[in-house]
Amino acid sequence: MEVTVIGHGSLMSGRGLSFSGTFQMRTAYIVALDNCRRGFAKLSKYGDRFATDLELEQPALKGAVVSPQTAPDGRVEALGLSVSLEDCGRLVKREGYRPEALLTLVEKARKHDLGVAEWLWQLAVEQAHDLGAYRRQLFLITGYTSPHYIPHPVRLAEAGYALIFLAPGSLGTGTPDVVSIRQQTGINTILNTTETWRRKPNEDQTAYFLSCLLGGAHGINVRDFLASVGDNRDLAEMLSQRIRPVLAEEVACFLQTTGLKPEQYTQAFGSPEAALHRSGLRGFLEGFDS
Repeated sequence: MEVTVIGHGSLMSGRGLSFSGTFQMRTAYIVALDNCRRGFAKLSKYGDRFATDLELEQPALKGAVVSPQTAPDGRVEALGLSVSLEDCGRLVKREGYRPEALLTLVEKARKHDLGVAEWLWQLAVEQAHDLGAYRRQLFLITGYTSPHYIPHPVRLAEAGYALIFLAPGSLGTGTPDVVSIRQQTGINTILNTTETWRRKPNEDQTAYFLSCLLGGAHGINVRDFLASVGDNRDLAEMLSQRIRPVLAEEVACFLQTTGLKPEQYTQAFGSPEAALHRSGLRGFLEGFDS
């Protein structure tokens, strides 16, 4: 069984993915997500930093696979990864969710001859896409929930279904006995990059910013991350200086980490130079060329 996982933060780059080892992915592609905003909101379990989350305008999360030749249209863009169930388990563990709980969901889906993401979409439909009710159902089925990230289904136009991991906030984790990290820290809304830096001006946060922004090397639109950085010239210059030395290595790191062949990569993301322009990363770096 293969599972498509959508990464909206550090999972968008080879640098970020390599934290979980190497994979053998069948496909990878750019995904555009409807009716949501992206920022930083959840304290990470891996360091003194905030990790990304999405703020949904509509609880039924939908999107589409995007061609690298298509200009960004303002939607949040992320990375779609088709991985084996075993590799998915490693990503699930990384997100602070229990792989055994995912396997329980997979077995439930198999009984209905469905993939786990499609079955979870049907579960969400039964709950009228009420996020709190959906999470309560997950807890009833698995006897488990996480204060960090919880899997949610995404319907991708003409491309099936995928899993995305969202950090529970005011709507809860599915049980009052598990209080989410966002609730514990009182982060009620997502923070932009500059706001996040004011709270965590440290190396851990810098490294995480880089793992997210390097998704731009693959054409994923990262302008939403960069939009606020112009308000802090020192932060912008620092990020520019830190990105440059690792940018040339990112595509090779991505290929090595994902196991994709160069021709697969080019089909999904286009040429590296075109990808940099598409993502907004080239324009950002050019603003600091001497």
